[in-house]
This record gives sequence, C-alpha cells and structure tokens, in this order.
Amino acid sequence: MVFESAVSDLVAKVEQVHKSYALGTSPVHVLQGLSLSIARSELVAVMGPSGVGKSTLLNCIAGLDVPDRGRIDVLGRDLATMDDEARTMERRHRIGIIYQFFNLVPNLDVEENVMLPYLIDGVTPDMDAVGRCLERVGMQHRKDHLPAQLSGGEMQLVSIARAIVRKPELILADEPTGNVNVATGKKIMQLLRDVLHESRSAMLLVTHNPEDAARADRVLFLKDGLIDDGDALAGEAVTVGNIHARLQELGI
Repeated sequence: MVFESAVSDLVAKVEQVHKSYALGTSPVHVLQGLSLSIARSELVAVMGPSGVGKSTLLNCIAGLDVPDRGRIDVLGRDLATMDDEARTMERRHRIGIIYQFFNLVPNLDVEENVMLPYLIDGVTPDMDAVGRCLERVGMQHRKDHLPAQLSGGEMQLVSIARAIVRKPELILADEPTGNVNVATGKKIMQLLRDVLHESRSAMLLVTHNPEDAARADRVLFLKDGLIDDGDALAGEAVTVGNIHARLQELGI
C-alpha cells in the first residue's frame, strides 16, 4: 500500500519495488516491496540506518538503477520498464539530483558546473536561467571560481543551483547537509524549502539528521527493505522530538 499525500497531484509513485544485489553466491535483498508517493509541492523525508537501501531507493527513482520488479512512476511514466536511453532522458528533463558529496567537475568553474545539465543534453545553455539560479543560491559572485576554491557549503549551493537550473519536477536530495556545518545546513534546508514552494516541484530527501527531516511535510522510515505506513509522521506530528522518539521505537 502507498502512503498517499492529501494532495492528489502525484509527481512520483513507487509501488512494490524489490531490489537485490549479488554478494558472493547469495543475493542481498535491499528493497522488499517498498512503496511510497510524493506530491507536487511536497517534501518527503526518508530516514533509516546506513546500508538499509536509502541510496538504492534514490538511484531507482532517478533511473540510475533498475528494480528487480515493481513500478516507479514519474509523472505517469514507469521508469522500471524503460531502457537505459529512455531513463536517461527522463532524468535529464524531469529530475534534479543533489548529492552529499557535491559531484562538481573540478576543472570547470561554478558557472560552467551549473551549465552542465544543458551541455550533457547537447543543448545551448539558458544563461539567464544559469544566472538566476546562481543568484538564487547566493553564488553569483563566485561564478568564475573553481570548486577547489570553495567551501563545502558553497559547493553544495552550486550543486543545488545545478539541480534546479532546468526546473525539474522531481528533486532528489541525498544527505544534502551531510558535509557542511550546522549553520550552513540550516541555510541549505531553508533554501530547499523555498525552492520547493516557488517551483511546485516534489522533493524526496534522504537524511540521517532529525532536524533536516523535521523540515519535511512527511517523514517515512525505511527498515528491513520496507516503509510501513503506520510508522510515518505527517503534518503537525513532524517534529524533532517525535522523529527521535520514532527512531528509538523502531530501533534505527
């Protein structure tokens, strides 16, 4: 069963997804019938211990990996049934990804890194959009700097600008504050909430941080390859205290 948002305008819907990997002669079952949904303008956080399958889930939704079975619908199109080329095109045009380790190209300056989604797609960059995104994240003044000349927080801001420059309808954020200090982490989470409000995109956030998760509209907990609807927190129940309590209750 999919824990549905009160908002009916779904952007992504994951249904009964299974994913295993070979480890020696035995398969490791990472996702075991996982389901979730994300609506437009909604921020959904997924929490769980390391190695439980959070990154696998993101990779499947991004079309970087393929589930063994199940559906992954992004705006009504099932990525699980597409070939590599089709999934790549869906990712380029509909999905923005924010990585924990930034994934900036070291020999490209800030502006060029934000241009990458256009260049990889073989289209002329919209320099007005690039400039607006850099301004939005407060990095316009650093556009000519290389990644090595930036702090961790600044690199993550550039990563966010790159993720949103083509106005994706789904944003996937993998531990976006994991490699920045607390103050910068709070700034990044506020920025992500503001971007979500302005763009009416949907966002799936994977995090270990209860304070980051508390900025979400819903918090889901991944354990033993599944998300149990009964464990989810939503609306006014999404507080740091309730998240800590639920993590302790679930033993994760």
